[in-house]
Amino acid sequence: MDERVCTTAADACGYPVETTGNAVLDTLEHRSSTRAFARDDEGRPVAVTDEQRAAILHAASRAPSAGAMMMYSIVSIREQATLDRLADLCDYQPMIAKAPWALIFVVDYAKWIDLFEHVGCFEPEFVERTGKAPRRAPGLGDFAIAAQDAVIAAQNAVVAAEALGLGSCYIGDIVENAEEVAALLDLPAYTMPLSMLIIGTPRKERPAIAHPVVNLVHEERYCRADTVTMDAQVAEMDAMFRPHAREVGERVIDIYTRKHTSPFMAEMSRSMEWWFKNWLGK
Repeated sequence: MDERVCTTAADACGYPVETTGNAVLDTLEHRSSTRAFARDDEGRPVAVTDEQRAAILHAASRAPSAGAMMMYSIVSIREQATLDRLADLCDYQPMIAKAPWALIFVVDYAKWIDLFEHVGCFEPEFVERTGKAPRRAPGLGDFAIAAQDAVIAAQNAVVAAEALGLGSCYIGDIVENAEEVAALLDLPAYTMPLSMLIIGTPRKERPAIAHPVVNLVHEERYCRADTVTMDAQVAEMDAMFRPHAREVGERVIDIYTRKHTSPFMAEMSRSMEWWFKNWLGK
C-alpha cells in the first residue's frame, strides 16, 4: 500500500500547492514559468553548465516519438546577438535577450526527405521495384505527428530543467515574422519552428500559478459547456487571475481584447500560413 500522505500548503499568491512526496508529481505541481533570470556580479546571466545542458537535451531525446523517427530538430542558442534578434522578432520581449540559453524546437521533415533521397527512394529503379511513386514533400498528416514529437520533446526539456533547479518559459511567438526567423536560423523547406524555450537560473523564487480546471476534462465524449458551466468558468478565472476584478467576465474580456484580437495574433496567423507553405514545399 502506498503510504505517502498528500499535504497542502499555500504559495505566495495564497493558492494551494499540494506536496505528494513523489518527486516527479511535485516537480510538475510546483513548476511555473521563469521570465527573470539570475545574473552574476558582472551583470551577465548566470550560465547554464555543460552538464545541465547535456542532461536537458538528453531528456528531450528520451521523449516519445512516433516510430522513433524524431521528427524534430533542436536549435540550441547561446550567442547574445542571436538572442537579441530573437527578442525583437518575438514581439520585442527583452526576457529572451536576458536568458542564458534558448532551445528552438523545429518540426522537421527536411531531414527525412534528405534521408529518403540518400538511400535511393526517389530513384527510378526503386520506384519500378516497389511501385511507390516519389513523394518529396510531407503533408499535413506528417505535420500532425511531427508536431506532437516536437512539443513532447520540449516538455521533457521543461521538466528536466525544473528538476535541475533551472527555470524555463515557453515562447510561442517564435512562429511570428516567419521569413526573418527562417533566414536567421537557416530553416529550409519542410520545417517549422513550433516552440521555443528560454532556460536559466531563476532570479527569485517563483510561486506556483494555479491553472483553471472547470470545463477541462470530458468523460467519453466532448461536451459543449452549458450556461451553468460557463458561469463557473468565468467565476474561476476572475477569482484566479484577477482577484481585483470588479466586473464579472473581466478575465475573458481581457483575453479577447489583449490576445484574441491583438496585432500579434494577426501576425502569428499570417506567419503560420507562410510556415505551412514552407512545410509543403510551396
